Amino acid sequence: MRFYLFLAVHAVILMCFCLESGEGVCENKNLTKACKKRSFVQLILTKHLPTFNENPKGICRWLKELKHQSGLCKRRRGLAEIINATRELTLNSCTHDFQYEQWPCLRLKRIFKKVYRETSFVYSLTTSAFMWLVARACAAGTLEDCACAATPGKHSGAHAHVNVTAGGWRWGGCGDNTKFARRLTYKFFQLKKKGDKAQNILRYNGEVGVKIVIRSEQKVCKCHGLSGSCTYRTCFKRLQPFTVITEELKSRYHSAERISSDNDLWRPLNEKEWRDEEKDTTDTLRYLDTGPNWCQFTVGRRCKDTDNCATLCCGRGVRLGQRTIREPCKCRWRNDTAYQVVCEQCDKEETVYHCQ
Repeated sequence: MRFYLFLAVHAVILMCFCLESGEGVCENKNLTKACKKRSFVQLILTKHLPTFNENPKGICRWLKELKHQSGLCKRRRGLAEIINATRELTLNSCTHDFQYEQWPCLRLKRIFKKVYRETSFVYSLTTSAFMWLVARACAAGTLEDCACAATPGKHSGAHAHVNVTAGGWRWGGCGDNTKFARRLTYKFFQLKKKGDKAQNILRYNGEVGVKIVIRSEQKVCKCHGLSGSCTYRTCFKRLQPFTVITEELKSRYHSAERISSDNDLWRPLNEKEWRDEEKDTTDTLRYLDTGPNWCQFTVGRRCKDTDNCATLCCGRGVRLGQRTIREPCKCRWRNDTAYQVVCEQCDKEETVYHCQ
């Protein structure tokens, strides 16, 4: 009897070590509820997403182990496509921006076993990708019950406008709806849900992603007038390209702050504290645990130059090589038009660097 009891306890410990949290991570020291299921972020980064032939129901079924997100996916038309696009945008942005870093955004389950710097980054990146896509979808009219951003003094709706200002412009057009996107992001990722210290810190990092998206909003204007003149301008709010947001998050990754696990920052926040947190402009990523040594994954990796190689290769040295690339050269205007450029294709030798 004792032997079977020992096996059962051992199996529970092993299960919690291998599985990750619903909204946070699995900590093998504390057998919390978070050990029972994976988070949305972990799911889209580690689980294979089949091709659904543009069938939204397939994507919602793929989320079946996450009842909250799966339910939202089924109830709101257009959200399934955003979920799929969130996965692609997160992975593509991460692998592109970290191609010359020691951690090349590997989709390793190990980064979800604790709250590493990398864990905090991907939570923030995924949250910001989702919000950015929702705001854009509202402006494009592809998400149910969501329209263009409201202009000052007006309700949201397509091509709403106000009077021309003294500067010769007016609010109008169809801007990205960041207010709606923020509300849906909070709801989808359950950013206000109370949890343990690991869950709270990851939700905090999700909030950092939301703040950076909001701060990327800028005013864009279009000219109106006869014969190409700019009699007045119509202006609306538009989010900057997502590459701008990923660069901001990458900077926060490098300056992330490690917090002690017994710090009271990770107790559940009351409603007033949440409102104060939302007003806070701090966007420092925070994590609990020192991450793995990624040097073992840099063998044979390509680096940009000698300075980058010194860091990426972990002091093992660099192997130089040459490759031939073809690029446009000797470009000139065509004789019969001033609007078309023609170029020849020339071969060029380029030095490439690889870690030993």
